[in-house]
Amino acid sequence: MGNEASMYALLKELRDDNPVAYVDHPDFEPFWAITRYEDIKAISQNNAEFINNPRTVLIQREFEQALLSKFGTRNGLETLIHMDDPKHRKLRNVTRNWFKPGSIEGLSTNVETIAEQYVDKMQSMGGECDFVRDIALLYPLRVIMAIIGVAPEEEGMMLKLTQELFGGQDPTQSRGENVDDGLNVLMDFFAYFTAIVEDRKQNPGDDLASVLANALVDGEPMEQLDQISYFIIAATAGHDTTSATVGGGMKALLEHPDQLEKLRGNPSLAKQAAREMIRWTSPVRHMMRTTTKDVVLQGQTIRAGESLCLWYPAANRDERAIDNPDVFDIERDNRQQMAFGFGGHMCLGQHLAILEIERFFQILLPRLSHIEMVSEPEWVQANFVGGLKSMPVRYAFNPK
Repeated sequence: MGNEASMYALLKELRDDNPVAYVDHPDFEPFWAITRYEDIKAISQNNAEFINNPRTVLIQREFEQALLSKFGTRNGLETLIHMDDPKHRKLRNVTRNWFKPGSIEGLSTNVETIAEQYVDKMQSMGGECDFVRDIALLYPLRVIMAIIGVAPEEEGMMLKLTQELFGGQDPTQSRGENVDDGLNVLMDFFAYFTAIVEDRKQNPGDDLASVLANALVDGEPMEQLDQISYFIIAATAGHDTTSATVGGGMKALLEHPDQLEKLRGNPSLAKQAAREMIRWTSPVRHMMRTTTKDVVLQGQTIRAGESLCLWYPAANRDERAIDNPDVFDIERDNRQQMAFGFGGHMCLGQHLAILEIERFFQILLPRLSHIEMVSEPEWVQANFVGGLKSMPVRYAFNPK
């Protein structure tokens, strides 16, 4: 999905007329598209009847088969998002304390420092920049790499790998069109984080890498494949989704100048605004579940073993659950939004994402006197994690 307007139009049509739609596309194994909030919430809360394995994200049939051949699963490396209990719960507990609200608040000073660096960078660029490529992509990357313990000089490589992983359908971001190109991206991640694990076992520090490298599960060292998979999901989802929200959130403010002025005049609204930006952009487009028994949803019978695709942007614009969902409102109560998922697989890093977005706009907006788009934004072509690829802006900062 590479266009915001067409995506939401399609999802609304499905939500209104065919909320449990069977999709049989030549490039993908068949699945059911689920687009209403109540259904997605109910499925997400029931991890016994709707499991994450063996099919967690929508992958083209040919690549899915290649992953099955190489790794023995249709998902390839098994990360937290692919696991079911009891393994999921055990591995999630390894970093649970790191991502609790109190622990995240302890990172606030470091996050503010990095946010200020990127606001300063924006000011230094002379009044014009590509807000996505120059700022939104890089700021959350610096935050999560600092938390993990990746050296700043290696962030460029990590950004490239993430874009190749999540933007595999985008001709300007994918490594290549062959199945082997996609497999090589995973193997590059594997090689890089294997070296980090070995280093932190010998030289532990106070970073997340050290926690993962030396973690125990059921009293035994965590298996290497689980460690590497953990790194990959932390490094990729930990910045790509937040980057998409910072870029898409700025776009939303520019398209709703009343909300921009409200937030500029009252920075204490930044946390509420961050939550609304996350709902509005819904950067994680979907997750998949597999039924363990026959179920009936909206009059459709779904057989045991069939796949369901949960479309979060559709849930977050469902007027049956959210008042005036097509209105961008930074004062909205967003406790019901679905961008972080729901239930046992709710995003582990949600509090960090909110903090990053909140602090960035708290620092940026009071310093700006003016900002506008100078051309139409471009979108990444992606169906899993999506957002802006480019958004040139012109702006002026207030005199110091």
